[in-house]
Amino acid sequence: MNDKESLLCGAFLKKMRQEKGWSLEKVSEETKILLSILKDLENDEYENLPPPIYLKGVIKKYANFLKLDKEKVLGFYQKSNGRNLSSGKYDLLPKNRFLTFQSKFLSFFKNIGPKILKYLFWGFILFYFIYEASSFILPAKIILDSPDRDFTTNQAELLIIGKVIRGKRFFIKDQEVSFEENGSFNERIVLAPGINNIQFRAVNILGYETVLVRQIIYTIIE
Repeated sequence: MNDKESLLCGAFLKKMRQEKGWSLEKVSEETKILLSILKDLENDEYENLPPPIYLKGVIKKYANFLKLDKEKVLGFYQKSNGRNLSSGKYDLLPKNRFLTFQSKFLSFFKNIGPKILKYLFWGFILFYFIYEASSFILPAKIILDSPDRDFTTNQAELLIIGKVIRGKRFFIKDQEVSFEENGSFNERIVLAPGINNIQFRAVNILGYETVLVRQIIYTIIE
């Protein structure tokens, strides 16, 4: 064995690197191997390095970079350090910085996420179906902003403002009134002296009617 091969594996790699004129920082930059790993490897401090099965890949990458025979370097490592570079039946994934761990939340979402998305999708479909069906099943609704109650007035003209929900047709005192796409309507009517029972009638798609009545008393001031 020559002088180089009498060195420990880490010292051997360090010597070869120095002979080629590479700094450890430059090697780390070029190989993407963490600088701390390279330092521990060259110092033959294996307690902080990943388990053998992962360390094998690091050594191969370093040997390739230095243009060395990687199999010979691996054999040299096993002789100088005595650690087996193959996985055993009791080996577990290392709990160290060389693995990207998912948080419990990400692991949970990875397992449950597709189911949640599936339920949301079908929930949306069901909601849309119910919403559309409500136009047929539920009766029309009349919302009156003005007049919002029965009252007495001395004004001959009455402004009516409101909204129809789920209505296909709308009538005020049996006169059909047009309304906006969102159901809003705005209409003026002339009151007769005395009691005015004003009927509001909305008809849905199936022809079912909703009726609302306001009693407005018009008094003439002499």
